[in-house]
Amino acid sequence: MAGGNMNQTAQYETEVLIVGAGPVGMLLAYQLDRLGIPTTIAEKNLETTKWPKMDLTNCRSMELLRVLGLADEYRAQAEAVSIDANFDSIFVTSLAPAGRLLGSWRIPSVREQKEYIKLHNDGTQPAEPGQRCSQIIFEAWLKEIIQKRMNVTSRFGWTYMGHVEAADGLTATFIDTEGQTHTVRARPARFYLVHFKSAELAKNLQFGRFWHAFPAGTGFLIDQDEKSTFTAHYPLQDNISGSDLDPHDVVYKMIGGCLGSWQIKIDGVLVHSEWQPSFSIAERYSTANGRVFLAGDAAHRNPPHGGYGMNSGVVDAVDLGWRLAAVIKGYGGKGLLQAYGDERRPMMIRALQRSYRHVLEHVVLNDIYKENWESLKGISSGGGDNTQAFTLIKNYITHSGPETLDRGIELDLRYDHSPIIYPDGTVPIPWDAKQYQPTTRPGSRAPHVFLKDGITSIYDLFGREWTLVHFTEEHGNDDGSCLFVDTARGMRFPLTYVKLCGEDHVRQIWERTLVLVRPDTHVAWRADEAPIEQQVIENILRVVSGNVLYPDYHRSEAFTDEEEQFLATVATFTGNDQNDKAAIAGEEEMSYAAS
Repeated sequence: MAGGNMNQTAQYETEVLIVGAGPVGMLLAYQLDRLGIPTTIAEKNLETTKWPKMDLTNCRSMELLRVLGLADEYRAQAEAVSIDANFDSIFVTSLAPAGRLLGSWRIPSVREQKEYIKLHNDGTQPAEPGQRCSQIIFEAWLKEIIQKRMNVTSRFGWTYMGHVEAADGLTATFIDTEGQTHTVRARPARFYLVHFKSAELAKNLQFGRFWHAFPAGTGFLIDQDEKSTFTAHYPLQDNISGSDLDPHDVVYKMIGGCLGSWQIKIDGVLVHSEWQPSFSIAERYSTANGRVFLAGDAAHRNPPHGGYGMNSGVVDAVDLGWRLAAVIKGYGGKGLLQAYGDERRPMMIRALQRSYRHVLEHVVLNDIYKENWESLKGISSGGGDNTQAFTLIKNYITHSGPETLDRGIELDLRYDHSPIIYPDGTVPIPWDAKQYQPTTRPGSRAPHVFLKDGITSIYDLFGREWTLVHFTEEHGNDDGSCLFVDTARGMRFPLTYVKLCGEDHVRQIWERTLVLVRPDTHVAWRADEAPIEQQVIENILRVVSGNVLYPDYHRSEAFTDEEEQFLATVATFTGNDQNDKAAIAGEEEMSYAAS
């Protein structure tokens, strides 16, 4: 630091600078630390979020946390929801005592899902189930972790003011809470959120504990901790401003559903604010010269429906982290960073499209409520014959199904269109948003499978960076894998060699004898026999490390069409271009990395 004069600018140097210490920024810092890369992370707030923006860490994020060695510690957080708690969503006329259950989405607990995964060890399942936990808890836990990491310098209370790029690096400027300047080189749909505590509500849940509850026509309620903490999301009419509302009244109206306000005792309102759903994605995930990269909310925005926001950011963080580390260490080429957006952006567009569909399902359900409003009241009171309305609503809820079990979105992330994937000429399995079929086709996520011991996931064998998985018979030879490993070593390509003998079940699901897995658990190359010429192996490794692009690479026209369809679709929803607004008023967040 340069002197103690407040008029002087303190100057620092770092390998990687991360602006924004939300969950994505902190996970990116953690990933870079474990790969040995010094990092500075700056955040304008002194404390982590108090806003309950996320309440589900989905199965793919939990898989990645397992790879990072964090999954068990995360589940063990005292404030995390118990692994015996369900993931149920209920649709009711009202949460008040006179309310009636209209329909439900029943999803088993983490413990039950883990047993199911073990019983269905066919590659179709994730290595980890999702975890219910508020982002408030998630961020506080991550902050404590990164502040103990040797390679991470955290600067909380630093407000980002701007940056200047140059051919030899980047310089960013910050102002801290005391006014000291620092430089580091290197309106369609609106909701009102009320995060509150109510022991009385917790004691009077006549339908039992749930994850989400949707009282008819009044938004939705999230049970944050299976104790007494809840978050109400109440839809606002066009002529109503959130600043004119009493948060207590919002809760009463929301939980009362079609029966009107239900006044329960609120022990305390923690935070409250107006927010607006946003569907947006950056045109590029990096600047033209590859010095600044976007991740998380800085790259994409979407409503909570489907739970794709922070969970997609987790993937961004792990993905960007290994690429930056590879380039800084010297074995990775510029193609790695160029391909970051090429790979992640099309997958996020698919997630945004799916989130939009989930939003529309709730819009349609709300229209059904309006058309059957009097019948809904009758269902609760027991008066009149309301069987037809009840059946209509229940069938629609059942048919639309849970919005947090889109395994195609979560697990079937495909980077086969990437210039740093070495294809094998096989035809892709048809993609389905709801289902995942295991495959090691290059570009795909490597399938989780338990080994013969029934305990060890193949994910647990992956190295910190690249992994070559080799399936052999009990006493089989190396099938040329030694040349592959020696060539990688000669190129200073960090490779962990995993030899699996007699694991026929895993081999069947993994489809090939040799599979090269990237640090983000995606397959880069596969074959039944190792190349016998060193030059061929070197060419493979140069492509997957981004030093050269695959010779026959061309941009995917299919993804271009999906993007055009997405942009046209969300334009009809937003009705404007105000996509730079924060997801929640009062909490702007920027998360990007500069190198």
